[in-house]
Amino acid sequence: MKHIVIFAIAFFMIFAFAGRDLRAQEVTFKWFGQGCFLIETSQGTQIITDPMKMGAYMIPEDIEPDIVTVSHEHFDHNQVDAVSGNPSVLRGLTSGGKDFAAVDQKIKDVRVTSVPSFHDDSQGSERGKNAIFVFEFDGLKAVHLGDLGHVLTAEQVDKIGAVDIVMIPVGGTYTIFGETADKVISQLDPKMIVFAMHFKTDAASFLPYTGDDFAKGKPNVKKIDGNTFTLDVGSPPSGPTYIVLNYK
Repeated sequence: MKHIVIFAIAFFMIFAFAGRDLRAQEVTFKWFGQGCFLIETSQGTQIITDPMKMGAYMIPEDIEPDIVTVSHEHFDHNQVDAVSGNPSVLRGLTSGGKDFAAVDQKIKDVRVTSVPSFHDDSQGSERGKNAIFVFEFDGLKAVHLGDLGHVLTAEQVDKIGAVDIVMIPVGGTYTIFGETADKVISQLDPKMIVFAMHFKTDAASFLPYTGDDFAKGKPNVKKIDGNTFTLDVGSPPSGPTYIVLNYK
């Protein structure tokens, strides 16, 4: 009888640890419109990027993230007040958007760094500065490009380093699109995922290009009806997969 009890306890512990390991493989991305994502690591740490509340674009009130990042100080990217809870807020720019901040912090299981860039292709003379945010967690490196407006420099590519996941604006007019976006993806050469963001929807009809316009003709495209994509870190895509989410 004693042996049976010991076996049962051992079996239960193995099953429990196996279940924990399986859960540890999952990283979730939810898109709420424009540049706003909720990223949840396998440890449950939550990150909101570029928070906004703009018409149908909004962050659910029951989400209380650990980290909020702001790539630049435009109204559709910096609405920290739209976020519930008491997160650590990391701004990529200081002085109301005039100067670059040097972000390099470890919060829970996430390292966050920033790389200076511009909102246009004329060194910020039209739309100002923009911060690229780099997140490292679960053995992954994910890059949020904010409202990038130009092809990356060699120095920026070097600072970002090898990446697994890219969140890239593709709607045009206010950000890169088309061939320029494709060049940036080629520069970064992500191993796993490319998320389209900041594109035309019924809630952002002022942008000229949709996520479908960006994905047209590309291999390995997944258009998802909902706003959520879950990545199994233990079984990632074999090559770059293009993801187009719905904000709803």
